Amino acid sequence: MQKIFGIYGLENFSDAEAVETISKTLSPERNVSRGLEFWSDESNLALGAAGDSILESFSGDCLTLSGEIENSLEIATQLKSEGFPIENNVLLSALGSWGLEHTLKKLKGKFCFAWWCSKSEKLTIARDRFGINPIYWCAENEKGCILFASEIKTLLATGFIPRKVNAEAVIDYLRYSTVHAPLTVVEGIQLLEPGCAIEIQDETVNVLRWWETSKEISPSGIQPIDETLLNAVNSKLAGESQAIYLSGAPNSITLTAAMSQVSQNPVNTFSLEFEGSESPTEDAPSRISTHFSTNHTKVFIPQKTITAKLQEAIDQMDHPSLHGLRSYFVATSAKAAGYTSVVSEIGGNELFGEHPLFDDAVQLMKHRWLTAWPRGLRKSAGKLLQTISPGERSNKLAEILASNYFDLEHTYPLARQITFDRQIKKLAPNLPLTRNKVFYTATDLLRVGKAAFSLPFLSKASVLEMNTHMVDTLLRDNHTFHSGNGTDYTTPFLDHSLVSQMLGCRDSRKPSLEEVTQKIASKNVQSKTDSASKFPWELKLEGSYLEFHEEGMTALSDLKMFHARGVQEFDNNPLHGVEKRLNLSILGHYLKKNNLT
Repeated sequence: MQKIFGIYGLENFSDAEAVETISKTLSPERNVSRGLEFWSDESNLALGAAGDSILESFSGDCLTLSGEIENSLEIATQLKSEGFPIENNVLLSALGSWGLEHTLKKLKGKFCFAWWCSKSEKLTIARDRFGINPIYWCAENEKGCILFASEIKTLLATGFIPRKVNAEAVIDYLRYSTVHAPLTVVEGIQLLEPGCAIEIQDETVNVLRWWETSKEISPSGIQPIDETLLNAVNSKLAGESQAIYLSGAPNSITLTAAMSQVSQNPVNTFSLEFEGSESPTEDAPSRISTHFSTNHTKVFIPQKTITAKLQEAIDQMDHPSLHGLRSYFVATSAKAAGYTSVVSEIGGNELFGEHPLFDDAVQLMKHRWLTAWPRGLRKSAGKLLQTISPGERSNKLAEILASNYFDLEHTYPLARQITFDRQIKKLAPNLPLTRNKVFYTATDLLRVGKAAFSLPFLSKASVLEMNTHMVDTLLRDNHTFHSGNGTDYTTPFLDHSLVSQMLGCRDSRKPSLEEVTQKIASKNVQSKTDSASKFPWELKLEGSYLEFHEEGMTALSDLKMFHARGVQEFDNNPLHGVEKRLNLSILGHYLKKNNLT
């Protein structure tokens, strides 16, 4: 586990109170392998680190780091060649020698850090390119200081921040099953966005963007994509305690093929089996394992443990997320199988356009002529589609048909939305429908003059997916549950050389994951599967899963911001799928567990 925490502005703290606060909030837990470390200049700043996080100080400067700088040796070599001494931590030396922006551009890996420069009396808080490691901050608290930490729970544990729900964030969550940065579900706590840094000096707080993926595009053809991926995977090798979770989806197959190619030893893989759940007609993980001769472990989840595990998942959640249940079971199963590091498939679907929404976006662009039809006629066509083929897909297509635009910045937010605004008004009639965060993110990223505006169509869709769903759902969930269970995870698909090269590919030349797999694998492999394996609660709510869901819905109904009858009617609607319903109950569980009102 890695945790960092800091307090800037010690005027309202009595002697030793800041260090006592850090000790209270970063208290040792069962998964912390290192003790607590503290540092303070006693007038401006106090920093703390726990677990495997780093805290280093030298000549009045101090650094606390959560994550990993993968190219530390390379940076150290370059510093020495330029005549800069390395008398402490490599990152701290680089920051002192090169300055902030030059250093950040050279870093590879996943990280968030806080750096205090005593000469300028400036505090800098920074986050990695793709937002793999989160960092939160709060300037609205009873101490009048700036608090920052790698977890929301750490900030709440200080007792200085009111446990008040952010109403705008609740609307965002209901729409998308997450809260998009910089908002969080807690009023006053902000999430630093990917590729950004905060500089704090005296009374000035300046947020700067040091990396924008759309601006860092490599020219196509510089190197075959499969070679770039193999290099990325090779850089993530971590020995015998590393494994790949075989979801059965193409991205996990591609990673297994790549790991098998670069590793000198058989690759470790694992999958999950839930007692009492329906078995797929084809056991894709076993087939993939056999094909690549992996060391495969099937982790069995007994039915009697489900209730306790679901509650533990809620306990560990640092932000509400339906997807978080998946991440929890993958992380805990990796640990149960004896692995300390998981090779994650995150980024594969986003870069290679494997999610169905990419195909939908292409088809909608091809049918833009439909916008010439009267809106009433398009609405009627949508209602007919819902009648002929009822379901979530038809509902979304009907929403899109009823809109006036079929361009990506309008269709993508609707395609990703879980609960529509008219349904939200029935659930929480007293909450104002704030602006759609995904829509405004999309329109900003794709507007004339921005780097993404000139990208190929599929790359534009990738940029939207990476800047919303991937960073604010997938990566945050993975970080939360792997960190909470003492396991690490790596993301080869998010190697920035691979990302830059893929986004630069023209649509006609962009390879599929299946094509990349066939190039990498030494023998032909069936890599085209329908989808990733479904977890039991994603198929049907029954037994322990239904009890868990009902508890969450009760907790949600008890909150004043929700209309109890509206919640009940929503849950009993036979046209609402499991995802829509669980999205609500997870929020109820989270708010109740964290005493947020």
